[in-house]
Amino acid sequence: MLSALFFVLPAMVGLGAAPPERLSADLALTLKDLLLGALPTPLYEDAKNWNLQRKNLRGQLKNDGKWWKLRIEARDPATRLVVQVRDLQPGGKNRQTFNVYLTMDAGILLERQTWLSGVRLYSGSTRARVKLQLSLACEVVTRLETVKPALFPDLIMRIRVVHSDFRFQDVVVEHTVGVGGDAAEIIGDTILSLVKQIKPSLERRLLEKANVAVLKAADSRELRIGLGGVSREKK
Repeated sequence: MLSALFFVLPAMVGLGAAPPERLSADLALTLKDLLLGALPTPLYEDAKNWNLQRKNLRGQLKNDGKWWKLRIEARDPATRLVVQVRDLQPGGKNRQTFNVYLTMDAGILLERQTWLSGVRLYSGSTRARVKLQLSLACEVVTRLETVKPALFPDLIMRIRVVHSDFRFQDVVVEHTVGVGGDAAEIIGDTILSLVKQIKPSLERRLLEKANVAVLKAADSRELRIGLGGVSREKK
């Protein structure tokens, strides 16, 4: 109920219920709490190129090929996750718009092994850090609806994310086991390439969790707020 009330606040801006700056700050705090509860651990993991095997001449399965797996985790999100709500303003009749900006520090672990017919030729790992940024353009559409025999109308809110943008920056290799110099630089370029490849998947996952935090339900639902409390309705 408390989180739902924070979503009612933007709809009241036009009525002078509170300064937009205060509403933005309150909404940002609520969204951060919800996001902390929704963030997956890890944020992303890809191990499909691990444990590769191939049959040898005797038909026996042996570890073989170039193995790698990638893992991305949020770093201390309780203190490093930054959530800002800006541009809270009327967007038309019974409609409010606002933007949400999320910034998060994340750690990257890349593990690699090289095998040849059951013999491990190389094993190493690289740790790096990256800053993830997600911006969401949101809207709240409200209307009043009276359901008989109720005497007072319910407030119906539809809250949705209408646009999103995901970016990453400041990819920095912190440590690589067993190599240095040019080899470490090549591995750094490899990590950057892998992060670019997984960007769509990571964006989808973060956006899904952000939607949960913004809506506390799927995008196709509405919130009904009345004297009996808060209910969610599929539409």
